[in-house]
Parts: sequence; structure tokens; C-alpha cells
Amino acid sequence: MIQLLHTPEGVRDSYGAEQAAKAEILGRIRRLFSLYGYQAIQPPTYEYFDIFNAERGTIPSREMYKFFDHEGETLVLRPDFTPSIARCAAKYFMHEEYPIRLCYDGNTFINSSSLQGRLKESTQAGVEFIGDNSPASDAEVLALTVDCLLASGFKDFLVEVGQVDFFKGLVDEAGLDDDVRQRLCGLIESKNYFGVDELLFDMQLPDGLKDAFLKLPDLFGDPNDILRSARDIARNQTMSAAVDRLELIYDRMKDYGKEKYISFDLGMLSSRMYYTGIIFQAYTYGTGDSIVAGGRYDNLIGQFGKDAPSVGFGINVDILMAALMRQRLNVDVPVQDAVIVYDIGAETEAIKKAEELRGKGKSVSLIPYKDTEKHVEKYAQEHGIPEIIYVGRS
Repeated sequence: MIQLLHTPEGVRDSYGAEQAAKAEILGRIRRLFSLYGYQAIQPPTYEYFDIFNAERGTIPSREMYKFFDHEGETLVLRPDFTPSIARCAAKYFMHEEYPIRLCYDGNTFINSSSLQGRLKESTQAGVEFIGDNSPASDAEVLALTVDCLLASGFKDFLVEVGQVDFFKGLVDEAGLDDDVRQRLCGLIESKNYFGVDELLFDMQLPDGLKDAFLKLPDLFGDPNDILRSARDIARNQTMSAAVDRLELIYDRMKDYGKEKYISFDLGMLSSRMYYTGIIFQAYTYGTGDSIVAGGRYDNLIGQFGKDAPSVGFGINVDILMAALMRQRLNVDVPVQDAVIVYDIGAETEAIKKAEELRGKGKSVSLIPYKDTEKHVEKYAQEHGIPEIIYVGRS
């Protein structure tokens, strides 16, 4: 019986003040999504396995929660929202000519033993800006990212922006195969200079090309400095176009007045293969994990039949809440206005009083009187209830 009170590894309950704070933060984020013109969509919690297969660039199959329906089809608890939103966009907005802005929140499920204490079920909230391939759309989701973090209460944070096309242009120039590309991607992402040097040592690459790979892990920091350095090592049109786009995005961030929250990192790469342009992650103190991750995925929705360049992000709400707690940033949550304490036999009067107050927009609960007024006052104090109304007491 005691075992029934525990949750499985990787999942947990959220209740009381913690859940109230989480609901408040989600409410703020939803309001911002709406202010930017994003419309809510809710895909199902599980989908067909093919929605998240390797061609879609999502997580490895072994890390998905899979099960079967009555027809023997393989189903998956969603590990990622973006492929599901891509499917919805192709299904419901196939002939829409104007950009589509969609937002969501819900839980994702990743069955990995390597998460080092992270939850296997986590809450995510995010947006997808579909049908626009301009730098302005990239800047919009970056600006919205900044606003979500500010609205959550953070003051010190940074949104690091990379560009996968810059790396792709360098790989194409070198003629590297997929295996080497993946190994190189991991080494550069982890800033492993010696590993990069060792991997490229036996390859017949021009000195300038090898030096460019070795410089990638160092290309992070102030946007103006990184743009200058990136132009110096750009070796083809793909790389130059990637730098040009970053410059335009940074100009638009200045228009939003949010450029101080942005840095560039051309050594930032991603294991998710659907990204095609910018990728970004947001960090703050109190957690080594990113709070927000996103990027551009111009080819993903095309796999579902609709040619639609897109960009979006997802906020890991659980990591965000942990960072708020570690930074001792309090979340102001709505409190219950009053509790009505009634004597047995005064239920009718108490209910009428509660309905009267609720009609005025007050939050009220009812409890029967027992013990002493001191116990009632203790209850109200513990639950942050400012007013006690006694009904039926002589």
C-alpha cells in the first residue's frame, strides 16, 4: 500500500504553492503569446510513431515511450511538440497563404536514463511561426522569448543564437560525410578543441579550412565581434548568407529594444536534424540547462505536404520554475479572498453568502466550524487567506 503513494522514476506531483506559481507563470506566458497574435492549438498527447521518426529529426526511437493500439499500429507519447504542430499545420492550414502563428502548452515525455535528474515528463509552452522565411520572423520569436523570460520575473539571462547553415556551408566545402559531420558537430558543441583537431588531423583539408573548423568553438559572445570574425572565415555563399541573415536579425532586435539580451554562438549546433537556419537557447543563473530552445525549420512541414518555412521555440516550464526558485524570485499568485466558517445548521446562510461574494468576483471557500477560532485562524494563515467570515455563530 505504501508503494501506491509514490510516483515512478522521472515523474513527480506538483501541488499547493508550487503548482499555483507554475499556473501563474503559464498564464503570463499565454497572455504574451496572445499579445503577439498567436492562436492556441492542442495536438493529442500521443501520435503515430512515424510523426517522430528519424527523418523528422526528433529524438532517438529508444528514448520514446511507445505502445500499440488495437490495430497493431505503433503509437508514441509526444517527445517534442514541433512535429505535431507541423502535422496540424499541413492538415488544417494547407491552403492558407498568409503566415500562421500557433501556440501551445502541455507535457512532453522522454524515456532517457541519461537525463541526470531531469524529469521524463515535463511541461512545455511554445510557439510556431509558420509560412514566413524572413529575418523579421526570426527576430519576432527571439523578442517573444525575451518577453516571456522578463514576464516570468528574470532580470539576468541571455539568449544565445547560432546559425546551422554556417556550419553546413563549412561541412559542404570540406566534403565531409554524415558520420564525420555528426562527430564533428558533437565536438564543436562541447567546445572540444583538441577533439576537433584530432578528428581533422588525418583529413586532407586545406589549412584555411581546417583552421575555420578550429575557430568555430570560439565564435561566441558579443554579436558585433562575432559577425566580424565570421565574415573573415566565411568561405562560400552559404556561409556568407548565414552571416548576412544574423546581421539583419540583430538589427531587428535593436528595433524591439531587446538586443542586450542577445549573444551569438556559431559553435552552437543541434542534434535535431530539422533545423535549417538560426537555432537558439536561453540561459539564466541557477540551472545548467537551457530554459528555452528553438530555431528555424524550413523543410519539416514539407514532409507533411505543405511547403512552409517556419521558426519557433519551446519553453521548459519545469526548468524555468526551478531557476526562479534558486534565484529566490517570488511569483505573486492570486490568493483566496475569504473563507466562510459556518456552524452546523447554518449551511443555507453560508452558501448564500458565498454565492453573493462569488458574484462580486471574490474567491471563497466554505468549511464547517470545529475546535476553536484559534484553529480557524491558523488554517487561514497557513493558506494565505486574509479574511474569515463566520456564519451562524451566536
